Amino acid sequence: AAEHGLRPVGEAFADRAYAADGTLVPRTEPGAVLHDPTRVADRVVEMVGAGSVEAITGVRVPVAVGSVCVHGDTPGAVAHAHAVRRALEAAGFELRGL
Repeated sequence: AAEHGLRPVGEAFADRAYAADGTLVPRTEPGAVLHDPTRVADRVVEMVGAGSVEAITGVRVPVAVGSVCVHGDTPGAVAHAHAVRRALEAAGFELRGL
């Protein structure tokens, strides 16, 4: 995108587990979708603040975060979105549109 004059935006996935290679764990695997709003929010603060996230294997995976996706088809998505916003604001991050 950058080579064509566009501004790329790294997207973090709030409610999904990451594999050690930085891809998302397939939804068919156990633990692929996160359901606890507090855990989801804490992971997003970690991704934004540290630029990394703990993969399902326990290793740290780098993530570039310019946008956070909360999947609307995940049960509890609205609670996740509210928890993420509150946690980011409490951590001192400014939320704004691109």
